[in-house]
Amino acid sequence: MTRRSLRPTWGRVLVMLRIDKVDVSYGSVRVLHGISFHMDKGECLALLGSNGAGKSTILKTISGLLNPDGGSIVFMEERIDHLPTFEVAKAGIAHVPEGRRVFPQLSVEENLDMGSYLPEAKKQRKRTKEWVYSIFPVLEERRRQMAGTLSGGEQQMMAIGRGLMLKPRLLMLDEPSLGLAPIITDGVYEKLGEIRKQGVSILLVEQDVLRALGICDRGYVLKNGRIHLEGAREQLLADSEIKSAYLGM
Repeated sequence: MTRRSLRPTWGRVLVMLRIDKVDVSYGSVRVLHGISFHMDKGECLALLGSNGAGKSTILKTISGLLNPDGGSIVFMEERIDHLPTFEVAKAGIAHVPEGRRVFPQLSVEENLDMGSYLPEAKKQRKRTKEWVYSIFPVLEERRRQMAGTLSGGEQQMMAIGRGLMLKPRLLMLDEPSLGLAPIITDGVYEKLGEIRKQGVSILLVEQDVLRALGICDRGYVLKNGRIHLEGAREQLLADSEIKSAYLGM
């Protein structure tokens, strides 16, 4: 399958993350085939595609949950492939997984505190929490409430807030709209826009192409573990294949 590029050919600067020819397998089954892409500092980048395309696997590989069979991952000019997850987090990458994964019997505040588990983040816990509460005021209102009693949207906001407690340079989000009503998803994405404006780069995995490209600068479309298409937001939204496969047009 030929990879199509819709983006301009001139060089870019301030590359934050570079994935080069990464292969990943689950046991004997290869699921990522020579994945290569990059994102710049300050960008919001979307990884798009249908369920099973390999999007979540990419995030798990970047965060150290999976080891690549080959290729390299470079973050802020340092190789991070094969580093353990806590070292990847220490480098400045926070991973908010699919399904929120809150601790239901802990309070909202206790869940947030779990995100600042590294020594440097723990030192700044109070100040960072104030920042998180400024983005998600509802979490401060419910800080003593058990996380399991929150609505789905509130739990998603708390999961994102927990990721921010790490004070990351790169925030990776896996399907933040999953299971949420459209009006709730609108609110979550509005908050992601605020986070991005405050200097946090965002790598977003999402099946909802319109929603993702509403806040992201560029996107890569995956098919069967390979990057099939890449381009700027406007180019992807205007592409006939994207319209047919993902937008129902």
